[in-house]
Amino acid sequence: MTMAEAGATAKAMGKRIQLGVGILGRVARTGESALVQNAGEGSLLGILPESRAVLCIPITYGESLLGVLNVESQSENAFSSQDVLIMNTLADLLATALHNAFVFQKLQQQSITDGLTGVKTRRFFWEGLSSEWKRASRSGRPFSVVLMDLDKFKEVNDTLGHLEGDLVLARVGRLLEQKCRQSNVVARYGGDEFVILMPETGVDQAQILAERLRLWVAGDPMLAEHHITGSFGVASFPVHGFSSEDIIRVADAGMYVSKHAGGNRVSTAEEFGEGESFAVQRQLISGYIEGFLQREHTGPEHLEELVTTLQKLGGRDDDTYNVHVLKESIEALNRAAELRELHAANHGELVARYAELIGRALGLPPEELADLVFAARVHDVGKIFVPERILNKSGSLTEDEFYLVKMHARVGCEIVATIPDSETLQKAVEHHHEALDGSGYPAVSAGKRFR
Repeated sequence: MTMAEAGATAKAMGKRIQLGVGILGRVARTGESALVQNAGEGSLLGILPESRAVLCIPITYGESLLGVLNVESQSENAFSSQDVLIMNTLADLLATALHNAFVFQKLQQQSITDGLTGVKTRRFFWEGLSSEWKRASRSGRPFSVVLMDLDKFKEVNDTLGHLEGDLVLARVGRLLEQKCRQSNVVARYGGDEFVILMPETGVDQAQILAERLRLWVAGDPMLAEHHITGSFGVASFPVHGFSSEDIIRVADAGMYVSKHAGGNRVSTAEEFGEGESFAVQRQLISGYIEGFLQREHTGPEHLEELVTTLQKLGGRDDDTYNVHVLKESIEALNRAAELRELHAANHGELVARYAELIGRALGLPPEELADLVFAARVHDVGKIFVPERILNKSGSLTEDEFYLVKMHARVGCEIVATIPDSETLQKAVEHHHEALDGSGYPAVSAGKRFR
């Protein structure tokens, strides 16, 4: 190949040919081979005007045209009968290879795509979630999950039949795919449940997108005709947990909150209305305990304590009892967290004693004193989700490791938020590392706000 021909090849890359235009375009339209050996100056041939000889062979498999094999030369009479035979053989081999590739791609796509809705399968979602969790755990960057359950979908199936229900599901799938970002993974999670994985997305951004999706679903004419809306739950790493299972569990609890509030709503797990059932709180704190038991190996006495506490969360219809059990559960989690950290044994109890002495000296009312002591006792409960290797690292922490450590205050706040009417406790736990000069975390605020 001459340098001129090499340059011509580079110019041909990425060039578009209209169907039916030029020799290549005509072969693509008719499916018949073409050979031109001697073209005049300016003749309309293949890809490049300087070509003097062109050989075009269709790549076909059965009745399907898969492509065109196009060879050009700047020399006249460049192709012999042997060349034509070789190129035809090559076209046949390419046809088989392309057909197999298309079939494999189709089968692969079918295996990861829900046939009814067109979104990804639950299995594909979990694989994506696992990969995203590994990436986020290394980098300390956030990701979010949104779970959605269709409201009143059962009524559509019961009154209009499953065929109409399938049309509703397909419409929701198309809507979610159209409205979500390309970087998001949209999947069918269950019968009428959908899930969205959002890389590099914090809880605030995820809530905004979920709210937009809620409005789009509620405002779609076809869905509105069937009174279909969506109940959404949002959870983010690392604010709501430090494992994939934690994030799903908390998103599911948020979805439960939306359902319990009447549907057509976006909720995070900490959003509880006054007088709501304790089922959501129990589900959340159970999730924290179960997640810890699955990930960690604790001493026998702490394992037994956590299991016993988990059993109590079956609960009974007694608000005072339920609040007591929720607090007891958080204290059990805090003790388990202390056991993981060297030199932290009984740290919460010691802080609680000092807090009680100060509170009594200040003359705090009994209720405020009790809140102060409880908050002091469990202020580090969020460390339950900080990796043990980071908690006990002897050297300096990396920037990403310190980010995870700083998040323990916010995670602790989320855990305490499972207790109804606990705003004071939440603030105490979330801000126990703040400083008046702004050097603390996680809010990095200074001044009168924390006085």
